[in-house]
Amino acid sequence: MKGFKLILSLSALLALHISETRAQSGYAEDALRFSQFGSTGTARINALGGTGNSLGGDISNIHNNPAGLGFYQNSEFSFTAAYSDWNAATSLLNQTENFNATNFSIPNLGVVISKAKAPLEVGDWRGGSFGISINRQATYNNDFGYFSSQDGQGSILDYYVDDYNNYGVPGGTDGLFFDAFLINPIEDGDGYVLSPNADESYPVEKMEKVENEGSMSEINFSYGGNYKNKLFLGASLGINSVSFRSTKTYNEEFFDDNNQTSLFSSLQENLYLSGTGVNLGLGVIYKPVDELNVGLNFKSPTWYQINEEYDADIFANFYPPYQDSQYGSISESDAQTDIFVSSYNLRSPMRLGGGLTYFFGKNGFITADVNYLDYSSANIRSNVFNPEMDNQDINNLYGQTINYSLGGEFRFDMFRLRAGYAYYGDPLANPGTTDRSTNQISGGVGVKLSGFSIDFGLVNSKFNGYYSSYPGADLAVIDNNRTTGMLTLGFSF
Repeated sequence: MKGFKLILSLSALLALHISETRAQSGYAEDALRFSQFGSTGTARINALGGTGNSLGGDISNIHNNPAGLGFYQNSEFSFTAAYSDWNAATSLLNQTENFNATNFSIPNLGVVISKAKAPLEVGDWRGGSFGISINRQATYNNDFGYFSSQDGQGSILDYYVDDYNNYGVPGGTDGLFFDAFLINPIEDGDGYVLSPNADESYPVEKMEKVENEGSMSEINFSYGGNYKNKLFLGASLGINSVSFRSTKTYNEEFFDDNNQTSLFSSLQENLYLSGTGVNLGLGVIYKPVDELNVGLNFKSPTWYQINEEYDADIFANFYPPYQDSQYGSISESDAQTDIFVSSYNLRSPMRLGGGLTYFFGKNGFITADVNYLDYSSANIRSNVFNPEMDNQDINNLYGQTINYSLGGEFRFDMFRLRAGYAYYGDPLANPGTTDRSTNQISGGVGVKLSGFSIDFGLVNSKFNGYYSSYPGADLAVIDNNRTTGMLTLGFSF
Protein backbone atom coordinates (compact mmCIF):
# COMPACT_ATOMS: atom_id res chain seq x y z
CA MET A 1 0.00 0.00 0.00
CA LYS A 2 2.92 2.31 0.73
CA GLY A 3 3.21 4.95 -1.96
CA PHE A 4 -0.11 4.25 -3.68
CA LYS A 5 -2.22 6.87 -1.91
CA LEU A 6 -0.62 9.51 -4.07
CA ILE A 7 -3.20 12.26 -4.34
CA LEU A 8 -5.62 11.27 -1.59
CA SER A 9 -2.77 10.91 0.83
CA LEU A 10 -0.63 13.93 0.13
CA SER A 11 -2.62 16.72 -1.41
CA ALA A 12 -4.28 18.10 1.70
CA LEU A 13 -1.19 17.57 3.84
CA LEU A 14 1.09 19.37 1.40
CA ALA A 15 -1.42 22.17 1.00
CA LEU A 16 -1.57 22.67 4.74
CA HIS A 17 2.18 22.88 4.93
CA ILE A 18 2.50 24.80 1.63
CA SER A 19 5.63 22.85 0.89
CA GLU A 20 7.31 21.73 -2.32
CA THR A 21 8.77 18.70 -0.56
CA ARG A 22 8.29 15.39 -2.38
CA ALA A 23 6.41 13.32 0.21
CA GLN A 24 5.60 9.63 0.03
CA SER A 25 2.27 8.89 1.67
CA GLY A 26 -0.66 10.28 3.60
CA TYR A 27 -0.42 8.47 6.89
CA ALA A 28 0.55 11.68 8.69
CA GLU A 29 -2.78 13.09 7.53
CA ASP A 30 -4.55 10.02 8.94
CA ALA A 31 -2.76 10.57 12.26
CA LEU A 32 -4.12 14.11 12.48
CA ARG A 33 -7.63 13.10 11.42
CA PHE A 34 -7.95 10.52 14.21
CA SER A 35 -6.31 12.73 16.86
CA GLN A 36 -8.50 15.82 16.70
CA PHE A 37 -11.60 16.24 18.85
CA GLY A 38 -14.31 18.82 19.42
CA SER A 39 -17.15 19.34 21.85
CA THR A 40 -19.08 16.10 22.35
CA GLY A 41 -21.74 14.69 24.64
CA THR A 42 -25.18 15.88 25.63
CA ALA A 43 -26.99 18.96 24.35
CA ARG A 44 -26.36 20.61 27.71
CA ILE A 45 -22.57 20.22 27.57
CA ASN A 46 -22.40 21.25 23.91
CA ALA A 47 -24.45 24.37 24.65
CA LEU A 48 -21.84 25.21 27.31
CA GLY A 49 -19.03 25.16 24.74
CA GLY A 50 -18.09 21.55 25.43
CA THR A 51 -16.80 22.27 28.93
CA GLY A 52 -16.72 19.36 31.36
CA ASN A 53 -13.38 19.09 33.16
CA SER A 54 -14.80 20.46 36.40
CA LEU A 55 -18.57 20.26 35.95
CA GLY A 56 -19.99 17.06 37.41
CA GLY A 57 -23.37 15.39 37.27
CA ASP A 58 -23.71 14.97 33.48
CA ILE A 59 -23.71 11.85 31.31
CA SER A 60 -20.87 13.45 29.33
CA ASN A 61 -18.59 12.88 32.35
CA ILE A 62 -18.41 9.22 31.32
CA HIS A 63 -16.13 10.00 28.36
CA ASN A 64 -14.76 13.33 29.58
CA ASN A 65 -13.85 13.59 33.28
CA PRO A 66 -15.11 10.43 35.03
CA ALA A 67 -14.69 12.09 38.45
CA GLY A 68 -17.91 13.97 37.69
CA LEU A 69 -19.88 10.73 38.12
CA GLY A 70 -19.24 11.03 41.85
CA PHE A 71 -21.73 13.92 41.97
CA TYR A 72 -24.68 11.71 41.04
CA GLN A 73 -27.29 11.03 43.74
CA ASN A 74 -29.67 9.13 41.44
CA SER A 75 -29.30 6.86 38.45
CA GLU A 76 -29.97 8.30 35.00
CA PHE A 77 -30.55 7.25 31.39
CA SER A 78 -29.86 9.78 28.63
CA PHE A 79 -30.48 9.84 24.89
CA THR A 80 -29.25 12.50 22.44
CA ALA A 81 -30.21 13.03 18.79
CA ALA A 82 -28.55 15.55 16.47
CA TYR A 83 -28.92 17.04 13.00
CA SER A 84 -25.93 18.69 11.36
CA ASP A 85 -25.62 20.97 8.31
CA TRP A 86 -22.11 21.38 6.88
CA ASN A 87 -21.48 24.04 4.23
CA ALA A 88 -18.09 24.21 2.49
CA ALA A 89 -17.33 27.17 0.21
CA THR A 90 -14.18 26.38 -1.80
CA SER A 91 -12.28 29.26 -3.38
CA LEU A 92 -9.58 28.70 -6.01
CA LEU A 93 -8.10 31.56 -8.06
CA ASN A 94 -11.05 33.80 -7.12
CA GLN A 95 -13.59 31.16 -8.23
CA THR A 96 -15.94 29.83 -5.56
CA GLU A 97 -17.98 26.62 -5.42
CA ASN A 98 -20.43 25.78 -2.61
CA PHE A 99 -21.08 22.30 -1.30
CA ASN A 100 -23.45 21.15 1.42
CA ALA A 101 -23.80 17.94 3.41
CA THR A 102 -26.33 17.05 6.12
CA ASN A 103 -26.25 14.29 8.68
CA PHE A 104 -28.58 12.85 11.31
CA SER A 105 -26.93 10.98 14.16
CA ILE A 106 -27.25 9.67 17.71
CA PRO A 107 -24.11 11.30 19.15
CA ASN A 108 -24.64 10.19 22.76
CA LEU A 109 -26.43 7.37 24.54
CA GLY A 110 -25.62 6.48 28.13
CA VAL A 111 -26.67 5.24 31.52
CA VAL A 112 -25.37 5.98 35.02
CA ILE A 113 -26.00 3.60 37.93
CA SER A 114 -25.58 5.49 41.18
CA LYS A 115 -24.73 3.89 44.53
CA ALA A 116 -24.57 7.09 46.55
CA LYS A 117 -25.05 6.94 50.31
CA ALA A 118 -28.00 8.64 51.95
CA PRO A 119 -27.21 11.89 53.80
CA LEU A 120 -27.49 10.23 57.23
CA GLU A 121 -25.36 7.19 56.40
CA VAL A 122 -21.93 7.20 58.06
CA GLY A 123 -18.59 6.99 56.29
CA ASP A 124 -16.20 9.38 54.56
CA TRP A 125 -16.68 7.66 51.22
CA ARG A 126 -20.12 8.76 50.06
CA GLY A 127 -20.41 6.10 47.37
CA GLY A 128 -20.04 6.48 43.64
CA SER A 129 -21.53 5.84 40.22
CA PHE A 130 -20.79 3.54 37.29
CA GLY A 131 -21.45 4.78 33.76
CA ILE A 132 -21.58 3.33 30.25
CA SER A 133 -21.97 5.48 27.15
CA ILE A 134 -21.65 5.44 23.39
CA ASN A 135 -20.38 8.80 22.22
CA ARG A 136 -19.68 10.25 18.78
CA GLN A 137 -16.24 11.87 18.97
CA ALA A 138 -16.02 13.20 15.40
CA THR A 139 -18.00 13.25 12.15
CA TYR A 140 -16.34 13.22 8.74
CA ASN A 141 -19.41 13.61 6.50
CA ASN A 142 -18.64 16.53 4.20
CA ASP A 143 -18.18 17.36 0.50
CA PHE A 144 -16.08 20.03 -1.15
CA GLY A 145 -14.61 20.80 -4.53
CA TYR A 146 -13.83 23.42 -7.12
CA PHE A 147 -14.01 24.40 -10.79
CA SER A 148 -11.29 26.48 -12.41
CA SER A 149 -10.97 27.84 -15.95
CA GLN A 150 -8.26 30.44 -15.40
CA ASP A 151 -5.85 31.09 -18.24
CA GLY A 152 -2.33 29.85 -17.74
CA GLN A 153 -3.07 27.38 -14.96
CA GLY A 154 -0.99 24.24 -14.98
CA SER A 155 -2.12 20.66 -15.51
CA ILE A 156 -1.65 17.59 -13.38
CA LEU A 157 0.00 16.09 -16.45
CA ASP A 158 2.79 18.67 -16.20
CA TYR A 159 3.54 17.44 -12.70
CA TYR A 160 3.69 13.82 -13.83
CA VAL A 161 5.93 14.56 -16.79
CA ASP A 162 8.47 16.07 -14.40
CA ASP A 163 7.89 13.25 -11.94
CA TYR A 164 8.41 10.54 -14.57
CA ASN A 165 11.50 12.22 -16.01
CA ASN A 166 13.03 12.51 -12.54
CA TYR A 167 12.04 9.16 -11.07
CA GLY A 168 10.86 6.94 -13.94
CA VAL A 169 7.41 5.40 -14.33
CA PRO A 170 6.39 3.71 -11.06
CA GLY A 171 3.44 1.42 -10.50
CA GLY A 172 0.19 2.02 -8.67
CA THR A 173 -1.59 5.35 -9.06
CA ASP A 174 1.49 7.05 -10.48
CA GLY A 175 1.54 4.68 -13.45
CA LEU A 176 -2.08 5.26 -14.47
CA PHE A 177 -1.30 8.36 -16.52
CA PHE A 178 1.28 6.41 -18.51
CA ASP A 179 -1.01 3.40 -18.96
CA ALA A 180 -3.82 5.66 -20.26
CA PHE A 181 -1.53 7.24 -22.94
CA LEU A 182 -1.81 10.67 -21.31
CA ILE A 183 1.98 10.73 -20.97
CA ASN A 184 4.22 9.02 -23.49
CA PRO A 185 7.92 8.25 -23.84
CA ILE A 186 9.91 9.98 -26.53
CA GLU A 187 10.92 7.34 -29.04
CA ASP A 188 14.62 8.12 -28.80
CA GLY A 189 14.44 7.43 -25.05
CA ASP A 190 15.18 10.97 -23.89
CA GLY A 191 12.23 11.14 -21.50
CA TYR A 192 8.47 11.63 -21.33
CA VAL A 193 6.15 14.24 -22.83
CA LEU A 194 2.43 15.06 -22.82
CA SER A 195 0.04 13.46 -25.24
CA PRO A 196 -0.23 15.67 -28.36
CA ASN A 197 -3.90 16.23 -27.43
CA ALA A 198 -2.69 17.98 -24.26
CA ASP A 199 -0.60 20.65 -25.91
CA GLU A 200 0.79 22.97 -23.22
CA SER A 201 -0.42 25.98 -25.23
CA TYR A 202 -4.04 24.80 -25.01
CA PRO A 203 -6.33 26.24 -22.30
CA VAL A 204 -7.38 23.72 -19.67
CA GLU A 205 -10.32 23.51 -17.28
CA LYS A 206 -10.10 21.67 -13.94
CA MET A 207 -12.85 20.30 -11.78
CA GLU A 208 -12.58 18.23 -8.63
CA LYS A 209 -15.01 16.91 -6.05
CA VAL A 210 -14.10 15.25 -2.76
CA GLU A 211 -16.78 13.25 -0.95
CA ASN A 212 -15.99 12.18 2.61
CA GLU A 213 -18.02 10.19 5.10
CA GLY A 214 -17.44 8.38 8.36
CA SER A 215 -17.14 8.93 12.10
CA MET A 216 -15.12 8.23 15.23
CA SER A 217 -17.10 6.81 18.16
CA GLU A 218 -16.22 5.63 21.65
CA ILE A 219 -17.79 3.11 24.00
CA ASN A 220 -16.76 4.12 27.49
CA PHE A 221 -16.89 2.40 30.87
CA SER A 222 -16.33 4.76 33.80
CA TYR A 223 -16.55 4.96 37.57
CA GLY A 224 -16.53 8.05 39.79
CA GLY A 225 -16.39 8.13 43.59
CA ASN A 226 -17.17 10.76 46.26
CA TYR A 227 -15.00 11.40 49.33
CA LYS A 228 -16.56 13.66 51.96
CA ASN A 229 -18.41 15.61 49.24
CA LYS A 230 -15.10 17.42 48.70
CA LEU A 231 -12.95 15.16 46.56
CA PHE A 232 -14.22 13.26 43.54
CA LEU A 233 -12.08 10.66 41.78
CA GLY A 234 -12.75 8.73 38.59
CA ALA A 235 -11.31 6.38 35.98
CA SER A 236 -12.45 5.23 32.55
CA LEU A 237 -11.77 2.70 29.82
CA GLY A 238 -12.58 3.77 26.25
CA ILE A 239 -12.93 1.54 23.20
CA ASN A 240 -12.84 3.56 20.01
CA SER A 241 -14.00 2.69 16.51
CA VAL A 242 -13.18 4.71 13.39
CA SER A 243 -14.54 4.60 9.87
CA PHE A 244 -13.53 6.92 7.04
CA ARG A 245 -14.31 6.73 3.33
CA SER A 246 -13.19 9.22 0.72
CA THR A 247 -13.89 9.38 -3.01
CA LYS A 248 -12.04 11.93 -5.11
CA THR A 249 -12.87 12.69 -8.73
CA TYR A 250 -10.43 14.92 -10.58
CA ASN A 251 -11.26 15.99 -14.17
CA GLU A 252 -9.30 17.97 -16.74
CA GLU A 253 -10.40 19.13 -20.16
CA PHE A 254 -8.10 20.65 -22.83
CA PHE A 255 -9.42 22.89 -25.61
CA ASP A 256 -7.74 23.36 -28.98
CA ASP A 257 -7.30 26.60 -30.93
CA ASN A 258 -10.91 26.38 -32.14
CA ASN A 259 -12.19 26.06 -28.57
CA GLN A 260 -13.07 22.43 -29.20
CA THR A 261 -12.28 19.67 -26.70
CA SER A 262 -9.01 17.95 -27.57
CA LEU A 263 -8.65 15.80 -24.44
CA PHE A 264 -10.81 14.91 -21.47
CA SER A 265 -9.48 12.83 -18.57
CA SER A 266 -10.97 11.77 -15.23
CA LEU A 267 -9.14 10.24 -12.28
CA GLN A 268 -11.08 8.66 -9.42
CA GLU A 269 -9.51 7.49 -6.18
CA ASN A 270 -11.22 5.53 -3.40
CA LEU A 271 -9.88 5.20 0.13
CA TYR A 272 -11.48 3.32 3.02
CA LEU A 273 -10.12 3.24 6.56
CA SER A 274 -11.53 1.34 9.53
CA GLY A 275 -10.16 0.35 12.89
CA THR A 276 -10.46 0.11 16.64
CA GLY A 277 -8.51 1.54 19.55
CA VAL A 278 -8.34 1.65 23.32
CA ASN A 279 -7.52 4.37 25.86
CA LEU A 280 -7.60 5.06 29.59
CA GLY A 281 -8.78 8.12 31.49
CA LEU A 282 -8.25 9.51 34.99
CA GLY A 283 -9.96 12.49 36.59
CA VAL A 284 -10.25 14.44 39.81
CA ILE A 285 -12.56 17.26 40.92
CA TYR A 286 -11.98 19.10 44.19
CA LYS A 287 -14.28 21.53 46.01
CA PRO A 288 -12.18 23.88 48.18
CA VAL A 289 -15.42 25.74 48.96
CA ASP A 290 -19.00 24.87 48.14
CA GLU A 291 -19.17 27.46 45.35
CA LEU A 292 -16.08 26.27 43.45
CA ASN A 293 -15.07 23.11 41.57
CA VAL A 294 -11.50 22.56 40.40
CA GLY A 295 -11.02 19.73 37.92
CA LEU A 296 -8.09 17.90 36.34
CA ASN A 297 -8.45 15.37 33.58
CA PHE A 298 -6.02 12.98 31.87
CA LYS A 299 -6.78 10.99 28.73
CA SER A 300 -4.11 8.54 27.63
CA PRO A 301 -3.11 8.09 24.00
CA THR A 302 -5.50 5.94 22.01
CA TRP A 303 -3.78 2.91 20.55
CA TYR A 304 -5.40 2.11 17.20
CA GLN A 305 -5.16 -0.72 14.74
CA ILE A 306 -6.17 0.65 11.31
CA ASN A 307 -7.03 -1.29 8.16
CA GLU A 308 -7.13 0.41 4.78
CA GLU A 309 -8.16 -0.29 1.21
CA TYR A 310 -7.31 1.84 -1.80
CA ASP A 311 -7.94 1.73 -5.53
CA ALA A 312 -7.91 4.17 -8.42
CA ASP A 313 -8.91 4.31 -12.07
CA ILE A 314 -8.58 6.76 -14.91
CA PHE A 315 -10.14 7.18 -18.33
CA ALA A 316 -9.50 9.57 -21.18
CA ASN A 317 -11.13 10.64 -24.47
CA PHE A 318 -8.94 11.94 -27.32
CA TYR A 319 -10.27 14.35 -30.00
CA PRO A 320 -9.11 13.60 -32.64
CA PRO A 321 -7.93 10.06 -31.83
CA TYR A 322 -4.36 9.81 -30.66
CA GLN A 323 -2.07 8.01 -33.10
CA ASP A 324 0.30 5.67 -31.30
CA SER A 325 3.15 4.00 -33.20
CA GLN A 326 2.54 0.67 -31.48
CA TYR A 327 -1.21 0.60 -30.73
CA GLY A 328 -2.54 2.62 -33.63
CA SER A 329 -5.54 4.98 -33.38
CA ILE A 330 -6.73 5.57 -29.79
CA SER A 331 -9.94 7.54 -29.22
CA GLU A 332 -10.39 6.54 -25.59
CA SER A 333 -8.37 4.75 -22.92
CA ASP A 334 -8.65 3.59 -19.35
CA ALA A 335 -6.50 2.05 -16.65
CA GLN A 336 -7.00 0.96 -13.07
CA THR A 337 -4.99 -0.21 -10.11
CA ASP A 338 -5.52 -3.32 -8.07
CA ILE A 339 -7.27 -3.00 -4.72
CA PHE A 340 -4.43 -2.43 -2.31
CA VAL A 341 -4.92 -3.62 1.26
CA SER A 342 -2.72 -2.63 4.18
CA SER A 343 -2.76 -2.09 7.95
CA TYR A 344 -0.89 -0.07 10.53
CA ASN A 345 -0.93 0.90 14.21
CA LEU A 346 -1.50 4.50 15.27
CA ARG A 347 -0.88 6.06 18.66
CA SER A 348 -2.73 9.35 19.01
CA PRO A 349 -1.60 12.09 21.45
CA MET A 350 -2.53 12.08 25.12
CA ARG A 351 -4.67 14.92 26.43
CA LEU A 352 -4.28 16.93 29.64
CA GLY A 353 -7.07 19.19 30.81
CA GLY A 354 -8.04 21.44 33.64
CA GLY A 355 -11.17 23.39 34.53
CA LEU A 356 -12.94 25.68 36.99
CA THR A 357 -16.63 26.02 37.76
CA TYR A 358 -18.09 28.71 40.01
CA PHE A 359 -21.69 28.43 41.26
CA PHE A 360 -23.90 31.41 42.05
CA GLY A 361 -25.99 29.53 44.57
CA LYS A 362 -29.04 28.08 42.83
CA ASN A 363 -29.03 30.79 40.17
CA GLY A 364 -26.51 29.14 37.85
CA PHE A 365 -22.77 28.91 37.19
CA ILE A 366 -19.90 29.76 34.90
CA THR A 367 -17.36 27.13 33.82
CA ALA A 368 -14.12 27.11 31.81
CA ASP A 369 -11.77 24.42 30.45
CA VAL A 370 -8.24 24.33 29.08
CA ASN A 371 -6.88 21.27 27.23
CA TYR A 372 -3.36 20.59 26.02
CA LEU A 373 -2.36 18.29 23.12
CA ASP A 374 0.91 17.65 21.32
CA TYR A 375 0.01 16.41 17.84
CA SER A 376 3.66 15.78 17.02
CA SER A 377 3.70 12.95 19.58
CA ALA A 378 1.46 10.78 17.37
CA ASN A 379 3.24 7.72 16.03
CA ILE A 380 2.69 5.13 13.29
CA ARG A 381 3.98 1.56 13.22
CA SER A 382 3.49 -1.13 10.60
CA ASN A 383 4.74 -4.55 9.60
CA VAL A 384 3.57 -3.89 6.02
CA PHE A 385 5.61 -0.77 5.21
CA ASN A 386 8.34 1.38 6.71
CA PRO A 387 6.69 4.31 8.53
CA GLU A 388 9.91 6.21 9.24
CA MET A 389 9.19 9.00 6.75
CA ASP A 390 5.58 9.27 7.94
CA ASN A 391 6.71 9.75 11.53
CA GLN A 392 9.20 12.38 10.36
CA ASP A 393 6.32 14.19 8.63
CA ILE A 394 4.31 14.06 11.87
CA ASN A 395 7.22 15.47 13.89
CA ASN A 396 7.95 18.20 11.35
CA LEU A 397 4.42 19.28 10.46
CA TYR A 398 2.51 19.16 13.73
CA GLY A 399 2.94 20.96 17.01
CA GLN A 400 1.45 21.64 20.42
CA THR A 401 -1.87 23.36 20.89
CA ILE A 402 -4.00 24.76 23.69
CA ASN A 403 -7.77 24.43 23.33
CA TYR A 404 -10.05 26.35 25.64
CA SER A 405 -13.76 26.71 26.19
CA LEU A 406 -16.12 28.51 28.54
CA GLY A 407 -19.81 28.48 29.23
CA GLY A 408 -22.49 29.64 31.58
CA GLU A 409 -25.93 28.53 32.75
CA PHE A 410 -28.68 30.68 34.22
CA ARG A 411 -31.38 28.93 36.25
CA PHE A 412 -34.90 30.14 36.90
CA ASP A 413 -37.04 27.61 38.69
CA MET A 414 -37.08 24.54 36.40
CA PHE A 415 -35.83 26.45 33.32
CA ARG A 416 -32.23 26.66 32.11
CA LEU A 417 -30.59 29.10 29.69
CA ARG A 418 -27.06 28.36 28.43
CA ALA A 419 -24.33 29.86 26.24
CA GLY A 420 -20.75 28.92 25.41
CA TYR A 421 -17.65 29.51 23.30
CA ALA A 422 -14.75 27.24 22.33
CA TYR A 423 -11.45 27.69 20.52
CA TYR A 424 -9.42 24.81 19.05
CA GLY A 425 -5.90 25.78 18.08
CA ASP A 426 -4.14 25.15 14.78
CA PRO A 427 -2.43 21.73 14.93
CA LEU A 428 0.39 22.75 12.55
CA ALA A 429 3.72 23.74 14.06
CA ASN A 430 4.43 26.38 11.39
CA PRO A 431 1.16 27.23 9.65
CA GLY A 432 2.58 30.24 7.80
CA THR A 433 -0.24 32.29 6.31
CA THR A 434 -2.79 29.50 6.84
CA ASP A 435 -4.96 29.18 9.92
CA ARG A 436 -6.80 25.94 10.71
CA SER A 437 -8.04 26.94 14.15
CA THR A 438 -11.74 26.51 14.94
CA ASN A 439 -14.04 29.04 16.55
CA GLN A 440 -17.26 27.71 18.01
CA ILE A 441 -20.24 29.49 19.56
CA SER A 442 -23.15 27.71 21.18
CA GLY A 443 -26.31 28.15 23.17
CA GLY A 444 -29.28 26.25 24.45
CA VAL A 445 -32.24 25.90 26.76
CA GLY A 446 -33.46 23.19 29.09
CA VAL A 447 -36.13 22.10 31.51
CA LYS A 448 -35.27 20.16 34.68
CA LEU A 449 -37.97 18.23 36.54
CA SER A 450 -37.67 15.77 39.42
CA GLY A 451 -37.43 12.66 37.25
CA PHE A 452 -37.05 14.03 33.75
CA SER A 453 -35.03 16.62 31.83
CA ILE A 454 -35.06 17.88 28.26
CA ASP A 455 -32.29 20.00 26.75
CA PHE A 456 -31.73 21.62 23.39
CA GLY A 457 -28.37 22.88 22.15
CA LEU A 458 -27.27 24.69 18.99
CA VAL A 459 -23.59 24.74 18.00
CA ASN A 460 -21.96 26.68 15.15
CA SER A 461 -18.34 25.95 14.18
CA LYS A 462 -16.26 27.90 11.66
CA PHE A 463 -12.83 26.89 10.38
CA ASN A 464 -10.72 27.01 7.23
CA GLY A 465 -9.29 24.09 5.32
CA TYR A 466 -6.56 24.20 2.70
CA TYR A 467 -6.31 21.84 -0.23
CA SER A 468 -4.09 21.22 -3.23
CA SER A 469 -4.84 18.50 -5.78
CA TYR A 470 -1.20 17.63 -6.37
CA PRO A 471 2.20 19.08 -5.40
CA GLY A 472 2.67 22.44 -7.07
CA ALA A 473 -1.03 22.98 -7.82
CA ASP A 474 -2.77 26.19 -6.80
CA LEU A 475 -4.03 26.28 -3.24
CA ALA A 476 -7.78 26.11 -2.63
CA VAL A 477 -9.21 27.63 0.56
CA ILE A 478 -12.24 25.91 2.07
CA ASP A 479 -14.44 28.04 4.31
CA ASN A 480 -16.28 25.54 6.53
CA ASN A 481 -19.43 26.49 8.41
CA ARG A 482 -21.10 23.68 10.38
CA THR A 483 -24.26 24.06 12.45
CA THR A 484 -25.58 21.27 14.66
CA GLY A 485 -28.82 21.11 16.62
CA MET A 486 -29.02 18.60 19.49
CA LEU A 487 -31.85 17.32 21.67
CA THR A 488 -31.24 15.33 24.86
CA LEU A 489 -33.82 13.49 26.94
CA GLY A 490 -32.79 12.41 30.44
CA PHE A 491 -34.65 10.09 32.83
CA SER A 492 -33.73 9.77 36.51
CA PHE A 493 -34.56 6.64 38.51
